[in-house]
Amino acid sequence: MERQLLKDIFLTVRDSLLAYKLRSALTLLGVIIGVTVVVTVSSILTSLYASVARSIESFSPNVVYFTKQNKWGPQFGEPTAEERARKDFTYDDVLAVAALPSPLAFSPQKLRGFYGPIADQPKMTARGREAINPLVFGVWENYPEVVVVKLASGRFFTETERKSKAHVVVIGGGIAKQLFQTTDPLNEDLRLDGVTYRVVGVLEDEGTEPADRTVYTPYETLSQEYPNIKETILVVRTTPDNVDEVINDVTFTLRKRRNVPVEAPNNFGVTKAEAIFEIVNQVLTGVAAIVIPIALAGLLVGGVGVMNIMIVSVTERTSEIGVRRALGARKRDVLTQFLIEAMSLTTIGGLIGIGVGFLFAFIASLALNFSLTVPLWAIVTGLVTSASVGLIAGMYPAIRAARLDPVEAIRGT
Repeated sequence: MERQLLKDIFLTVRDSLLAYKLRSALTLLGVIIGVTVVVTVSSILTSLYASVARSIESFSPNVVYFTKQNKWGPQFGEPTAEERARKDFTYDDVLAVAALPSPLAFSPQKLRGFYGPIADQPKMTARGREAINPLVFGVWENYPEVVVVKLASGRFFTETERKSKAHVVVIGGGIAKQLFQTTDPLNEDLRLDGVTYRVVGVLEDEGTEPADRTVYTPYETLSQEYPNIKETILVVRTTPDNVDEVINDVTFTLRKRRNVPVEAPNNFGVTKAEAIFEIVNQVLTGVAAIVIPIALAGLLVGGVGVMNIMIVSVTERTSEIGVRRALGARKRDVLTQFLIEAMSLTTIGGLIGIGVGFLFAFIASLALNFSLTVPLWAIVTGLVTSASVGLIAGMYPAIRAARLDPVEAIRGT
């Protein structure tokens, strides 16, 4: 009996939704927007976090970065005025750190390119094709001793090539596919911002961002071609036992060279590779603080819309409710019908929002070139939240419908 009653309720809900398609669609708009925002943002942030995690895991452990800013890696917000006013590391600073005995390995690093879709990206072409947002790192020949560099073919450039400022590159697997497709890139030429370089090595195609769009070229070559790039990062590898010793040695050397008074704090940053996760979490927290209110506002608007449409529905269907009650329907049957109708309405909106959110996240993943991950919790949260909005918004209209007097309802009063 209960099963048949539940089936009748769902059929009634379906007929009601189909009878007022436009009104139902407009009512769902707020719910769709709220759920879309949640799914889109959570998918993009989760994917980027996973990408950063994979990239960091591919580095050697115990890597320390010395930078002009206080922190290395993605940041939420702009550097302070004091950080922007700091001097960049000079080539003499690089040589001074390289002469220290404590680091296990060391290389300076300069970057041409950005991690996001910024207008001034380098232009890399070959065979009439263009690479998508390459990241060009200027490093020393011993960089594979500092961080993990997985070569699929060819070799890394040599000390002689670096010192002679040779135009050679080691390219990521993703860029190799984009530019050369099935052709072997080794010893082929490509053009970077109009200058010809020869490919001497190809990295493994890891399918991760930003590894697959990474390009390595000699530090001195990049410095010569891009004299406007002043910022240098000092990348130091240590052993697990002497991390603090290396940090102290490099810090002492840099403070001395930069004339930092004894009582003053460092005018440069020191970041361990694992600390990047903390930075990423700060970014995610900052973005969430902006996105959550937007999603809640959309859901609130959707809830108000659902309540309005359900109140109108109760008024329009007063006679129907009276007939149902006269034929034996209980108050709780009418209450259940209208609650299910409200929850069905918002759940449909939630499903549409999930689909639209996935589409937006997929487009973003193509634009930013990262592997998309749609977290299960975002889908579950979208469905549960949308259904809850329907339950809460539909409660008052449902109670109002259940309390109608059958005789007066049949008269339509």
